[in-house]
Amino acid sequence: MGKGIQKINETIFIISIVFISIVVPFGDLKLSIGIFTIFFSIFLVINGERIRFSLKKMNFETSAFNSYLVILLLIVLGLVVEHYIIGVSIFILLANELLHNHLSNPKLERINPLIKIGLFSLSTFMYLYYLLRFNFINFDLNFLIFLSLLGGISSALIKSIETENDDRVTLITSAFTVFLIFSIYGISANLKELLMAFLLSFGLSLTAMRAGVADESGLLSATLIGTLIIVFTDIRFFLILLSFYIIGSLATKYKYSQKELLGVGEPAGGARGYSNVFANSLPALFFAMNYGVYGYEIFLLSFIASISCALGDTMASEIGKTSRDVYLITDFSKVIPGESGGISIKGEVSAFLGCLIVSVLAFLLGIIPAKDVFIPLLAGFIAVHVDSILGATLEKMGHLSNSGVNFLATSSVIVFCYFLLL
Repeated sequence: MGKGIQKINETIFIISIVFISIVVPFGDLKLSIGIFTIFFSIFLVINGERIRFSLKKMNFETSAFNSYLVILLLIVLGLVVEHYIIGVSIFILLANELLHNHLSNPKLERINPLIKIGLFSLSTFMYLYYLLRFNFINFDLNFLIFLSLLGGISSALIKSIETENDDRVTLITSAFTVFLIFSIYGISANLKELLMAFLLSFGLSLTAMRAGVADESGLLSATLIGTLIIVFTDIRFFLILLSFYIIGSLATKYKYSQKELLGVGEPAGGARGYSNVFANSLPALFFAMNYGVYGYEIFLLSFIASISCALGDTMASEIGKTSRDVYLITDFSKVIPGESGGISIKGEVSAFLGCLIVSVLAFLLGIIPAKDVFIPLLAGFIAVHVDSILGATLEKMGHLSNSGVNFLATSSVIVFCYFLLL
């Protein structure tokens, strides 16, 4: 396809994003579908038969076509979902189109994460401010900035993960999910607190990326989770999470050359990506958010226990890989170091130590009293073995990835905390 047609397609797509997102807040379904139909028809006429033969290819036309279908679905969802969520989820694509055209500059590579966050946050803020000025929403400025920053970080993360043109579809759906979740929680933060939370999370995550501990997606996902945990709770909870990242990274580096020779060293020097960060931290974020909103003790203890499990499992895995005698947790047959579901004496001691460190740290920070230390310690330690059992069964059978195993194990702590509280 010629560059001229490509440029026309991109221009039509951008104009359609702007117009559709402007009319959606009016709440008139017929008007929204009418505007959508006009632009979608123009797109189909220009591309003609080309679309039919390119739907299986990863190119602009395929991505735009899929995006139009998702946009139509969102417009219809406006019958049951607040209209600003639909509109901002569509409008955020405007920043995506700018990034597609300008992020290939090597001079910008070092500051790519900040450019992505800034551009997505700015586009979100511009749209929400438009809604505020014309009385489509009645948010205070703090909540508007809060949503803009969260939308910006989340969208930048998707952009760093999805490098192909079809990241548009992922971007719309993820943005919709993020805005829907936080409209339900309805929590806000004052500007000073939000800025402090973001700068602290981003600064430490950037340091981790520069040190080779995380890649760009790991930086952005850790920034998102860290910012939210500080906003929903306080800095002490973030320090608990930070202890996992720091000590876990040190455990990954432990005898790394020996593990590499055995073929069980973590790839990329142990740099954490979004999958690893989310698998070990999303349950903790969920527990922290719900504790911040509802104040139930079960969520507080589950937060600490999930981090205990994550650190205990990481230390057991990374230190246990250097053991000579490793046994499968399901039948205790001897397996090679690094085998999914393998346990060893060195690994068990390391797991308990990791759970103990997090639980005692929570006490020292004044998050829990001394009498409750044993609850996240035991719940986390039990969950480490849930991880091993899942690794020896579902992961080995190909039904779960390592990240899936980590996620389920760190999520399971709430069950053990509940029974330990009885």
